[in-house]
Order: sequence, then structure tokens, then C-alpha cells
Amino acid sequence: MSGPAGEPPTLAAIDIGTNSVHLVVARAVAPDRFEVLARQKDMVRLGHGGGEMKRLAEDAVERGVAALARQRAIAEAHGAAVRAVATSAVREAENRHVFLRRALVEAGVRVEVISGYEEARLIHLGVLQALPVYDRRILVVDIGGGSTEIVLGEGAVPEVVRSLKLGAIRLTDRFFPEGEVKAKAVTRCRRHVQGVLSPTERDVDRFDLAVACSGTAQSVALMALAARGESSPPSLNQVVISRDEVHAVVEALTDAPSTADRRRIPGLDPRRADIVVAGAVVLDEVLAAFGAEEVMISESALREGVLADTYQRVHGGSLHHLSDIRRR
Repeated sequence: MSGPAGEPPTLAAIDIGTNSVHLVVARAVAPDRFEVLARQKDMVRLGHGGGEMKRLAEDAVERGVAALARQRAIAEAHGAAVRAVATSAVREAENRHVFLRRALVEAGVRVEVISGYEEARLIHLGVLQALPVYDRRILVVDIGGGSTEIVLGEGAVPEVVRSLKLGAIRLTDRFFPEGEVKAKAVTRCRRHVQGVLSPTERDVDRFDLAVACSGTAQSVALMALAARGESSPPSLNQVVISRDEVHAVVEALTDAPSTADRRRIPGLDPRRADIVVAGAVVLDEVLAAFGAEEVMISESALREGVLADTYQRVHGGSLHHLSDIRRR
């Protein structure tokens, strides 16, 4: 994993999620710092339409394998070693062996299926790479397509780690089929989320800062900024939005009953219009459950955590240097 003639190692991480397959290729210029060389995102909806996502549909497998082949080619063009991890859609599927075999044979990518705990740990590690929060007690929430990961910790070792079946696609399939939103369905969705969150509430005590990372959180932040009358910034990293703003975004989304209506909401990526309501409800309920009055956005999450973890595996070392991010 080292470049020629002592050049810094170039690594590639692929995150195979329920909604999208993401690639990041980066050169490690320091133990805590990566220079991003390429990014690629393919929205494949690997776990869509499956209810409780017990099986991967054949067309979803086709899209996933094709995305992996494209992303492997990008990584190889940069001379990067690839580490690919799969999350809830693959780990819950009874026929995951089909996808894993085809990924290896047809795309040349060996996929590592990670547990919910490991996913949350890597997300937390990714956040520590991006934000000056190593010395603060943080609550991290990552709302994916199939699951939501919640991590409470200070420093490198998380204290509370939970992976909950509260993904945006999973909840959309259950409460908002075909993307149609009705008031009674929103109420049922909220109650379901509250019930799933309840056991974790007892495990989470004080924290200094809530951090949200994922496409859902970024979409909500962009809509909140648009509602303020602000344009989209070059980066959402460290952008802070209030709990009231998150709630207002949910209200705006639920006032738009159809996917077509929601596509017209300022700040919303039209490709997320069918699943964003469920994801936004989860974020709203998480902030309410844990009493967070505001949340900071992290653009780094699982992929960046995989990069850092891979670097540590090969080169060793600890994460204590991250406490120096704020000063640098």
C-alpha cells in the first residue's frame, strides 16, 4: 500500500450501502490527513423494495456489481489498493452470497460484510478525521438506507455503540410506499422511531455536541440553509443547524405529499425526494430523544473511517494525534 520510491500510500475505500455505493480514493499525507484524489457515487438502491430487506433483488445485484466494476477501475487508475465494506442491505440479505461471489468474479472486488457495531465504530473514526472534536464528548448519528448508527464517545474509543433498523429506505418501504406521504403515516413512522430509540435513550448520558453524517443529514442541512435564504456552501463540514430548523424541514417535506412535490423544495437533491421524509423524521426524533438543540454536519463518515482504519492496520500508531487537529 505504499507508493513508488517512498511516496505516501494511496488507498481506496468503497462503502456499499443500502442506497448508494460510494468510492473515495486518497493519498495518506499524514496519519490523520488524506488528500482526496477521486470520489464516485452510484445510487444503486441495493436494498430498495424489500420490506425487511431479506433478499437482494436481481436487478439491484446487477446495479451493485456494475458500480463496483466502475469504481475498481477508478481506484486502479490511481494505483490504489481497494478495501470494500458492505453494510445492512448485504449483511441482512439471505442471498448475500450471490452478490459477494459476483462482486469478486465479475468486478474483481472482495467485499467485507461488517457488523452494525463495526460500521458504527468506523463512522465515528471517520468523523474524528473531519471535525475538531477529539477532545469533546460527541453523539454521532448516521442515517443510512437500511440502518441508523448511533455512537457516544470521547476520544478514539466509543462508549455506546448502537446500530438500529431505522434506515431511510427501510422506513420508506414500510410507511411511505411509492413515496406518497400522508399525515397518519408520518405519525405512525414517528411512533415507530421513538419506540426503537427508547432503549438507547437510557444508555446515552451527557454529551457536548451532536454530529450528523450521511446523505440524509446533508440534505436536511441544505434545505435548512435554503430556508434561511443562504446559498449552498462549498462544504457542509462543520455547518450547524438547530433542532427547530430540522423540525421545520420535516414539516415542509410532509406538506409535500408526492415525490414530484418534494422535488421542488429548495435545497433538496431530487434523487432523494422519495426517501428523504423517512430519513428526516429519524433525524428529528433522534435530536428530540437525546435533547440536542443543534447538530453539526460531518461530510466524513464510513468511507473515511475505512481509510483511516486501513492506514492504521498497515502502519500502526494510535489516534491521539487527532487531539491536535484544532490547533493545526
